[in-house]
Amino acid sequence: MKLAYMYATSDVTHSKVTAVQGDASDVLDQIRNVGYSGVELLVADPALIDRPALRRAVEDSGLDVPAICTGEVYGQAQLSFADPDAGRRREARDRMNAAMELAAEFGAMVNVGRLRGRYTDGVDKQQTLDWIAEAISEATTRVPEVPVVLEPVNHEYANCLITTKDAVEFINASSIPRLGLMLDAAHILVENEEVADACALAGEHLLHFHITDSDRLPVGDGEYDIRAIIVAVAASGFDAYTTVETFQIPDATHSMTSSWAALQKIGIRWSA
Repeated sequence: MKLAYMYATSDVTHSKVTAVQGDASDVLDQIRNVGYSGVELLVADPALIDRPALRRAVEDSGLDVPAICTGEVYGQAQLSFADPDAGRRREARDRMNAAMELAAEFGAMVNVGRLRGRYTDGVDKQQTLDWIAEAISEATTRVPEVPVVLEPVNHEYANCLITTKDAVEFINASSIPRLGLMLDAAHILVENEEVADACALAGEHLLHFHITDSDRLPVGDGEYDIRAIIVAVAASGFDAYTTVETFQIPDATHSMTSSWAALQKIGIRWSA
């Protein structure tokens, strides 16, 4: 497996995010110098990103970009594929399509977590699922070389597709090409799933993984059994990128370096 760290691009304007923020060139160099081999990009409005500058920063750092995370399209703008308002659904789709175009520049995948939206009163649940499937299908049709990974999001933040089983059933029912699954340690554990069981259920759909500690603390600073989580993921045969996604507590330098150190102690061989 390989390790990446989450970086919020300049269009993410609020500070309480599970990613490091700042000048792309400086931050990406720091990520690389700590030891990570990849950077995952957290976006809110990809159309506002200075793509040439971002590309230069990525190339200069030598980091891979395994994924684009769309969590702040919902978190910052409250846009989703399942909004009852057609205009806001369209805006959510437009931002997803822009994220797909950005991902294509880096050979990355695009995550769909909170962006998919929620069940709402007055809207049939199947209609909600259909809107989600239509939005993802549109994105993969427009940029077919980019995989999309659906992320189960626990009940504290979502009421739709919250478990690994829910997400796998949706993927199988939708039959959308290049739609896979990403799992997040926090969402798995909050839903009282076993990590090994979640990985087994995901099977070949599992393309990406997020690691954090309890309460989104830096890895090693909370109460999760990090070693057990990572050993279970590795034992499943998963051999792609794992991204550290935490709050920068007490600051980004600590979160980045502490998480790296904790993950090195596990005994898993992390690829460069």
